[in-house]
Amino acid sequence: MNAFTIGLLAGLAAVLLVAGIAKYRTRNRPMSVAAKAEYLSKRRARMLPALAVIFLSQQASFFSQMSGGEHVSAEQAKISAWLVLSAVMLFALATKGFWFERREVRDLVDDENTRANRNEAMRWGFLFAMGSAIGVYILTMFDTVTGREATHIIMSFGIAAAILRWGVLERRAHRSA
Repeated sequence: MNAFTIGLLAGLAAVLLVAGIAKYRTRNRPMSVAAKAEYLSKRRARMLPALAVIFLSQQASFFSQMSGGEHVSAEQAKISAWLVLSAVMLFALATKGFWFERREVRDLVDDENTRANRNEAMRWGFLFAMGSAIGVYILTMFDTVTGREATHIIMSFGIAAAILRWGVLERRAHRSA
């Protein structure tokens, strides 16, 4: 087994361990559907801004360590991980989230205010994606940017802006409630 496979398996094991610990911590907490929805909504409001900052900082480290065009296996793994994380974050943004909870809980978590906040966040994500596309267009006047790098930049800024904005709006809504 090579180092890449060991690293991949270690990462998957870490994700499963964290998910198991999170489930284990809430196993004996008897909550009504409304209380569980409120708990999850507050947790999402705390988690989203941090997730966006982590996502952007990973992208900054990725672009600062790009090789001269040759993609080694570690870079392929980083790109694959970024693609999977981007798809999951985009899917969470586009849906109610909390996919493993009961439908009643998901419906309560996705109230009118949350839908309005998510729509506003999607608007911001679109605007940031278009702004970064303009930035990439200007950058190509001075330096070569591959299509893959341009897509990476545009998606990273768009998704991070949307997730960050949604988190900020959700935190504000919980503070004023």
